[in-house]
Amino acid sequence: MDALDSSQIQASLKTHVFGRELVCLPRTGSTNDVARELAAQGAPEGTVVVADEQVAGRGRLGRRWLAPPGTCLLCSILFRPDLHPTQAQCLTQLCSLAAADAIHQIANLHVAIKWPNDLIVENPRSGVSGFRSQ
Repeated sequence: MDALDSSQIQASLKTHVFGRELVCLPRTGSTNDVARELAAQGAPEGTVVVADEQVAGRGRLGRRWLAPPGTCLLCSILFRPDLHPTQAQCLTQLCSLAAADAIHQIANLHVAIKWPNDLIVENPRSGVSGFRSQ
């Protein structure tokens, strides 16, 4: 599998905000933790953190979120919306729906959503779903 290449990813983007600031990591504890640190340092809205492997992610109910290399697309996107904090969950759900729709439209893959923000696509070669949670 090829390493994540930020210049190659950015060259293929047609966006003006999202992914213009892009951090590609071969391995991280959690893309969310990296995005949170970048936000605290003033990173702009649209900053995207992607990783090939995540070793200390967190799922719901305090569960560990493990993602060995090559099994998932791991990313966190920094939003700076002008919303009341009680509305943040709606933004998460809207992004999940939009990402699932985009994958279906572009790649013609069936996407399931494990709410609130995990997208699951079956790997056509192995039949294994695109996430692993413990």
